[in-house]
Amino acid sequence: MTERSRRAGDLADSLLRGVLYDQLDPGYRQAATRRGGGPAAGRAQRAWLLLGGLLMGGLLGVAGVNAASRAPGAEQATRGLVAEVVEARERTEDLGRHSEDLAGEVDRLRTEALAGDARGSRALRHVRRLDLTVAAVPVTGPGLRITVADPPAPPGGGLSREQTVLDRDLQVLLNALWSAGAEAIAVGDVRIGPLATIRQAGAAMLVDNRPVGQPYVFEVVGDPGRLQTELVGTGGYGRFDAFSQLYGTEFDIEPAEQLTLPAARTSRSRLAEPVRPPAPTTEGNS
Repeated sequence: MTERSRRAGDLADSLLRGVLYDQLDPGYRQAATRRGGGPAAGRAQRAWLLLGGLLMGGLLGVAGVNAASRAPGAEQATRGLVAEVVEARERTEDLGRHSEDLAGEVDRLRTEALAGDARGSRALRHVRRLDLTVAAVPVTGPGLRITVADPPAPPGGGLSREQTVLDRDLQVLLNALWSAGAEAIAVGDVRIGPLATIRQAGAAMLVDNRPVGQPYVFEVVGDPGRLQTELVGTGGYGRFDAFSQLYGTEFDIEPAEQLTLPAARTSRSRLAEPVRPPAPTTEGNS
């Protein structure tokens, strides 16, 4: 074999090994080396990563300290709001009792002023009927006590909307009691007057804008036997009877020998006319 033939064989062998074991082009390898910057570039990159991690850790630490420092203030603010709510509720109850005392005093003075003659007595009886109609006076008498409440919640879960007693359910029962012959009704010790409503505000049930908790107790003054007989035929009774059978909703009806219902909150008087004595008559000369 000549020298030229041996060189040609070595060159072919070198090219074949490059194809098989070194797929990256040398030009690309040199460019990659220049971009990486060698060992110094690697150390710089690691330093930047370390600095970024330290900065991130510092920011998280500061945020944690701020959150911890704000927690006592938030808890104190919550306690302050709860105290204000309790104080406002107590003040409202005090004003309600004072209003009832004033209403009793007005009724006493009115009775003294009108009961002296026949005309005043007729006016007083008319006022009594109106007071009863608008629930402006307390009422005592026999009737029914009806208790309504959500069924017990299953373990580890809550009640669905279908299983929960809603304001519209109580409204249907209230209307059914009126149609059954109720003379006066109170729900949760709140007298139902002409302008009273039952509505929900979130999870709270409001009767005449006053919160009432479960169980919802209806106290109904009227003839117990007639009330119970007439109520069974109403849609309100059928609704809660179905709830009781399907979902386990509490729906209890029991007669009561004597119930005492408070007066309802009355609105401001808008019209009043004084009772004038009749004009004296003169007899003509015959």
